[in-house]
Amino acid sequence: MKVKLKKGIALANNWKSCGCTKENWDDLNAGKSIEVSSVPELIKDSLDVTESASKPKEKKQGGNK
Repeated sequence: MKVKLKKGIALANNWKSCGCTKENWDDLNAGKSIEVSSVPELIKDSLDVTESASKPKEKKQGGNK
């Protein structure tokens, strides 16, 4: 899923305890979206989910059996 920092929020320098890389943390603070497998509890109230983790539905191929 992709997450983005809510407007007007700045994150403290606790990126290690949230399981993020320094680069991802800097991207969040710069207003960019990052890809995560789960949202850390420490910062979940500061983030908006911009894209869910659900898989796109596959189109079924028509054909005879």
